[in-house]
Amino acid sequence: MLTPHGEAECCTGASLEAINSACLCLPLEADERRARVAAGSRDQRLEGMLANRRGLYAATPVFLSHAHYQQMAKLVAAVAQSTETEAYRRQIEARDSRIDLSRQDRTHSLLMGFDFHISPDGPRLIEINTNAGAAFLARQFADAGSRCLPAAVSGPDLTEARLDELLVNMFLEEWGLARPGEPLRSLAIVDAEPEAQYLYPDMVLAAELLNLNGIHTIIADPSELDCRDGKLWRDGEIIDMVYNRLTDFRFEAPQNHALRLAYDQDVAVLSPSPRHHALYADKRNLMLLGDENGAPGAVSADLRAMIPLTRPLRGIDQEAAWKARRTLFFKPADGYGSRAAYRGDKLTRSVWASIRQGDYVAQALVPPATRGLMHEGQPARLKYDLRLYAYAGKPLFPVARMYRGQTTNFRTPGGGLAPVILV
Repeated sequence: MLTPHGEAECCTGASLEAINSACLCLPLEADERRARVAAGSRDQRLEGMLANRRGLYAATPVFLSHAHYQQMAKLVAAVAQSTETEAYRRQIEARDSRIDLSRQDRTHSLLMGFDFHISPDGPRLIEINTNAGAAFLARQFADAGSRCLPAAVSGPDLTEARLDELLVNMFLEEWGLARPGEPLRSLAIVDAEPEAQYLYPDMVLAAELLNLNGIHTIIADPSELDCRDGKLWRDGEIIDMVYNRLTDFRFEAPQNHALRLAYDQDVAVLSPSPRHHALYADKRNLMLLGDENGAPGAVSADLRAMIPLTRPLRGIDQEAAWKARRTLFFKPADGYGSRAAYRGDKLTRSVWASIRQGDYVAQALVPPATRGLMHEGQPARLKYDLRLYAYAGKPLFPVARMYRGQTTNFRTPGGGLAPVILV
């Protein structure tokens, strides 16, 4: 557990909002966190990689109430239940006939990410991701505590050892669901030009953890793979399973052809897969899950309040949407990582004309909460969201992402991944 530098009792008796706003007594030196991660790895390159990615680790933790955490976990479970229903799946298939939901249909999707903003009325689910990175970079700090708070109510076990166990078991369970009774011998973590990715250190740590637990793991570009003779290969080695980090969610790009064949022919277990993205991460799914009339596939009424109203942009009166733009956030249905997403109050007429031609959704704007911190000796305030990593409808652990600007970016001084302290 991290040891805060301060001993102050500035948080005692304060509201959660006040604590996040004014409690500056827990500075977490980003350099110390990078050093701890590098020291825990056998990869000599990691220290340099982290030093070149100075926006990865925030300078302070974020506080979250146990009640809000439980609400988030309850919604994660409800979404998993909805996606298993025939009514929900029929709607997905009707929306996109290219998706075959029968492929590897027992699997759940590795490392789901449920992203929340904390509003004055509680957590609000902004989006669901099947390519939720950074878990292996954040797990070392998930058990951060605070000595300036009274003893907290007993919460989940978020020690690094426990999270390592959960993460390894997640891979084994996902494999076992698709290949019951067969041993998992080899796994590839696949992304486009992985060493050029900002979160490449996350993949390095994932591969190291899996290798240490008996799962032979490599990191590869999809162009290095070959699907032939009923197997997926990389340099003469058979690949049993792929931990997919690509954002080509349907494997449509030419360089991903081997993955497409392996998926279509079921010669390797791929997760997350096109099926998982269709069921969970397409932004239009929030319209189904949060349907205000409780249509088939929607979560229960009490949980629907946690899903901001989301509608297809093409189904809204365009002039009315433009006038109401300051209360809306616009996202591409197949988007990821905040790319091509726009806050309505930042829209120009030219961008508006462009997104009207695309497949966008309009989501009721839920502004992010903010966290006060000391950065380089000066008080600052950054926005944050909360990501709850999950698997099979069960939470793994939360992390906050602190930033300045329109969306999370891992480029903000003092911002980045922040431990979550449950109070």
